Amino acid sequence: MENKFKTGVVTPKVKLTVVKNSGVVEKFTYEKLLKSLVMVEAPFFECEKIVSDVVGSLYDGITTKEIKKMVYEDLEVVDPEAANKYLAKVTLKVRTSRDKIEPFDLSRIANTLIEETGASQETAFQIASDVWKELKKLDVEYLTAPMIREIVNTKLVEYGLEDLRSKYTRLGIPVYNITNLIENGNRSNANMMHNPETIHKYVADEALKQYALLHMLPTKLADAHMSGDIHIHDLEYFASRPLNCLQHDIRSFIKYGLKVDGSGDHTSVASAPSHMETLMNHTGEVMLAAQQNMSGGQAMSLWNVFVAPFARGRSYEEVKQCVQMLIYNLNMAYAARGSQVPFTSMQLEFGVPDFLKDVTAYGPNGLNVGTYGDFEEETRMIERAFTEMLLKGDAEGKPHLFPNTIYTLRPETYKGDYEEDLRLVHELSAKYGSSYFVNMFPDYRGNMANYMGCRTQLQDNWTGDWETDCLRTGNLAYCTMNLPRMGYTSKDEDEVFEQLDDKMKMVEEVLMIRRQQGLHALNDWNILPFLTQDYEDDTYYHINNATLSFGFNGLNEMLLALFGAGIEDKDSNKFGVKVVKYINDHAHDLQEETGLRWSTIQTPAESTAYRFASLDHEMFGDKAILNGTQGAYYYTNSSHVPVDTDVSLVSKIKTEEQYHRYTPGGHIFHAFMGESYSDPDSLMSLTEKIAKNSDIGFWAYSSALSFCLKCKTLMKGLNNKCPTCGETDEVEWYDRITGYVQQVGHAKSSNGGWNAGKKQELMDRRRFENE
Repeated sequence: MENKFKTGVVTPKVKLTVVKNSGVVEKFTYEKLLKSLVMVEAPFFECEKIVSDVVGSLYDGITTKEIKKMVYEDLEVVDPEAANKYLAKVTLKVRTSRDKIEPFDLSRIANTLIEETGASQETAFQIASDVWKELKKLDVEYLTAPMIREIVNTKLVEYGLEDLRSKYTRLGIPVYNITNLIENGNRSNANMMHNPETIHKYVADEALKQYALLHMLPTKLADAHMSGDIHIHDLEYFASRPLNCLQHDIRSFIKYGLKVDGSGDHTSVASAPSHMETLMNHTGEVMLAAQQNMSGGQAMSLWNVFVAPFARGRSYEEVKQCVQMLIYNLNMAYAARGSQVPFTSMQLEFGVPDFLKDVTAYGPNGLNVGTYGDFEEETRMIERAFTEMLLKGDAEGKPHLFPNTIYTLRPETYKGDYEEDLRLVHELSAKYGSSYFVNMFPDYRGNMANYMGCRTQLQDNWTGDWETDCLRTGNLAYCTMNLPRMGYTSKDEDEVFEQLDDKMKMVEEVLMIRRQQGLHALNDWNILPFLTQDYEDDTYYHINNATLSFGFNGLNEMLLALFGAGIEDKDSNKFGVKVVKYINDHAHDLQEETGLRWSTIQTPAESTAYRFASLDHEMFGDKAILNGTQGAYYYTNSSHVPVDTDVSLVSKIKTEEQYHRYTPGGHIFHAFMGESYSDPDSLMSLTEKIAKNSDIGFWAYSSALSFCLKCKTLMKGLNNKCPTCGETDEVEWYDRITGYVQQVGHAKSSNGGWNAGKKQELMDRRRFENE
């Protein structure tokens, strides 16, 4: 029989069929078999012998896998190198990261090692050869790129090349975890619902967290985080969004218009707004756009003062309509960070503050329209309209969860005619528990203090200039120390401070790495274009004015471990204050030493309090002092009094106020109110007392709410059954999780965003009644 290779190979006289790996049956052709040997440069005459040998062993229905095995075994006897090439070419197929199936290529392993890790050629080819020896032993139809990479990493470890392994490691998430995310969601962020975008976010988050821990952070710091000595927040954003919270200056956009992409190259460009309606839209778009560049909250302080010139000549009903548009915009822009609405806060003034009355005001088309003191009535009108629209709730009567609405209490607030406006705000507090209050009375305050979400804060104690210190900057990052663990492992007070020094050094290193990443992201890589856009020959975001904050969690449990008494005990509390002051003094020393803005913060710890407690339970067993129950342990947040402690509201204020002056990076006082405080007048009286007689800097009256999805009834307290229609399965719970009001989930369901520790803390909260 004649063939194109003109060989003397005897071909079978009967027609044989071969079963391929895919199950397809086709006719056997000896030409294809011979060609496969020639292509790997096997000795030509040996090829004829091998083909003849194989053909003699064929039977109808033989598999291609069996044929290849026979060829490889015969070829290995005469030419091992060619046999390896043959095996790699026709037997070992690789599903690559380029979504292709390719023949195995040993040199590709060596080349990637050289390119990705800087390994020498000699080392790279030695590792690649060892990997090939392992792969030959595998009886698999396909290899995958991750499988090969893991075998390479194993060899790197065997050779003691851990530094190369850390660079070569593949980042990802197990199949099981992705399946679980799709089916059950995640509980690490209560502000996120379960949908396709959040699934994408969590998968990406996991890879980026691994990248930060394996590639960006020294092993000592990564280990400290994973073991629970410290908690590095927002690891998923460490590489690409290293900046946390941002305090905007709406005047920049009033004067110069808006480029939501930072350049105008990819989106439409808006000129300076001419009407209040346009400015409302721009306000929402600014926060949504900045959220693409930031990992934390977006805030605007003095907002109603700066917007006031646009309300000149408008009726109150028109102003309300404009404000309503903004509120719905902020609550319905479901497009930020994995299908969340932007995390937004508005800080409102009851009137124009004294220090702003002579400052130049900008109005429609960015024009100078006098000074802000000329717009007192418009400032008040916008604040009143904002409060009324929040008080109304949404179309179903539920609270608007964003923006966090913050009201500034100044000495001039209680000197002016603001009683009616104050009462309206306290109606909002009594109904939804969503209002926040900033206290400008304490002696540690200046002209300005603004908050950016859960509690992160800026005040004019950096340079003394309120614009430099409080606008177009924010909290760059914070990192939290596990205080209870220091209590478990310290023999005395001196050792506590030694451990504090050690952990603060770790936090300092983490924050400096993150700041450096922020500088790269802003200045070198052009991945934060909104923040780097030009305003008045300057970039919008001022990183040099941003805070780097030392966070802490579980002060109460540390005191219990050391003294057997917690923060509500006066003697224990003295040491607690000493500890937090020590941290803050260290931050001040760092400011002098580095010229950077170091600070101390009461960490929000939405998930950190749960994580620390769970890790310490594993590590210390019964020695760990925990709140909650098995599977739902938690530590007391920052320097708060435990939520279930039976102390009066006055005592709680007197204990916690001592910490606010030492936590200028952020703090909050939670007053978990019972139904007797549904009276706005009672709350209003309490507010005045707190403002004038305490050092509490920031607080909220938190109320537990229930809402029936069936009949749209809003109820006080955590109710399992609607009193109006009797519904039990469709009753939602709401409360403040750490610094913002959020849905807990259905009363009879595990659905909802709160993690197990926070849900247990919710059930443990003691509510204050009228005292």
